[in-house]
Order: sequence, then C-alpha cells, then structure tokens
Amino acid sequence: MRTLVLREKLFGFLLVIISLNFLFLSVAWGVDYPTKPINLVVSASAGGPSDVHARILADVVSKDLGVPIVIVNKPGPGGSLAASFVANEKPDGYTFLVTQSGTMTSSFSLFPNLPYKRTDYLPLFMSITVPCNVAVRADSRWKSLNDFFDEAEKKPGTLRTGSASSNISLIWGGLLDEKKLDITHMMYKGAANSLQAVLGGHVDANCDALTPMVSHIEAGNLRLLAAIGSKRNKNHPDVPTLKELGFERFSKDLWNGFYSPAGLPEPIMEKFVQAFEKALAHPDVQAKLEKIGVFANFIRPKDFAALVDEEYDFYTSMAAKQKK
Repeated sequence: MRTLVLREKLFGFLLVIISLNFLFLSVAWGVDYPTKPINLVVSASAGGPSDVHARILADVVSKDLGVPIVIVNKPGPGGSLAASFVANEKPDGYTFLVTQSGTMTSSFSLFPNLPYKRTDYLPLFMSITVPCNVAVRADSRWKSLNDFFDEAEKKPGTLRTGSASSNISLIWGGLLDEKKLDITHMMYKGAANSLQAVLGGHVDANCDALTPMVSHIEAGNLRLLAAIGSKRNKNHPDVPTLKELGFERFSKDLWNGFYSPAGLPEPIMEKFVQAFEKALAHPDVQAKLEKIGVFANFIRPKDFAALVDEEYDFYTSMAAKQKK
C-alpha cells in the first residue's frame, strides 16, 4: 500500500515537472522568436490590396522583429492556392497567410471541394478595410450604375463583369438575382487581373478593390459607378453606395486578415500580432495605406475569429439562396 502511494506521488511530481518544462519551452519560443525570415503568403497577385498592404507592413515589422519578412505571392481563385499552401505548413511562426475576407468565409460556398477546412487555420487579426467599387472604363457609355443595369435589362446576356473576390461575387450575384438581370460574371486570380480585364475590354465592369484602380482613376481611365461598402469613400465622396442606390442588403465592407496554420504557440502568436498592431497604429503606415485606397483597421484574434465566423454564416446563407 505504501509503495502504491509513493508511486502515485512520484507520478504526480513527474507530471508537474513535465508541465513546467512545456511552459518554460513555450515561453522560450516566444522570447527567442523569430530567428529566421518569416514568409507572408499572399493570396493575390502583385498590385492588389492584399499584396501592397502586406509589403507596407512587412517593411516596418521586419525592422521591429529583426528578421526579413518575405512576400510570397500565390494568386488563385478565392485565395485557394495560398490557403492550401499554408494549411500544410508547420505552425512554427514562420509561415502566415495574408488574404481577403472571402477566403475563410464565402469561398467554401463557391468552391465546395477545397482541399482544406476552416479549422486548419488560426485567425490572427484583421489588418485593413478594403473599399470596393463597381468601375467601368472612362470612355464607356455608362455614367451610373442605373445606366449599366438599364442596358443589361434591355440586352440580356450581353454584358460581362469581373472580380477577384469570392465575397463580391456572391454580393454581386445576389444583386443581379434581385434585379433579375442576365449578366455574365467572371472570377479572376487577383484584383490587378480583374482590373486589366476591364481596361482591356474583356469585361464591361470591374467589381473589385479600389487599390489597383487608384492610378487609373487619377489618369482618367476609369469611372466609378458605385461603392460596394457601407459608406462613401472619403477620397471619392461623389460615388454613391449600393445602400444609397436601393441595395442595402448588398452593402458590405471587405477586409484583409492574417492567419497561421492551426496550432501556433500562444507566445509566438502574441509577439507576431503585437508587432503588426504596433505597425498599423503608426501614422506613417496609416497614411501609406490610405494613399493606396485602403484603411488600417486592426482587430485582435478573439474578436477577429468571431467576425470570421459571423461572415461565414452570412455568405453561406447568401450562397444557398442563389442556388435555389
């Protein structure tokens, strides 16, 4: 009996020692991290908001953390290529996914056979809000969104639109269904690709992020017909929102966020998140982001995860309605 009690005490003591070792190791990971370059895998091609804002932040955070931060572009429909790559990486704090809001929300409805699950990732933080617009070439005959819709109604099946966002594709599809309009919509690998499609005349309107449009608007090559977000862009105050045009249900803000493979140790997560929180609060960084047409909007892990879940439910419901 005495031997049994001693064994139990010894076993309990060993469990305490093991637990403390894991705790100390976890803390050490956080203290030592990072010791080598960090890869930010961006789910879009160069030139779009995901890519440009990641480069702005990487330049600042790399100085803070003391290691290079490398941008790896892996454009693919709905962010699927980049997401698939990151899902198979070790959760060691050296590979992260930077992607648009649709990748972890609406993409699962639009692409039902994705080779990964939402639970393969840990949502870290929202970084920016991304104003999106419906744009046409400046030399086009459409002066307003109503002009565009009027022609689509008179000539069903003749107009084409494009975007790179799975969220926008669902929003736009829902709006077209409500208006009972026959317009062909095409998905592109990135916002820059979608933009080139409208500039080159391959589609008639671009429904996408403002960032790659900015220089073309300033050069007089593009005309904005409507803002897809919930409020007017302060840099383009004359452009009405979908809500103002009578489509309140489809006025939705888009954003970019950072994710890691599931299982990232908390000390590493905190150090990484805090570095970006600090960068996004810096006035110079905010000014650079606004210059490219996006806005710093930092949301920490817990609240960010809740937002992702909420929007997943929203877009899943919208997709189900469009399938009926």
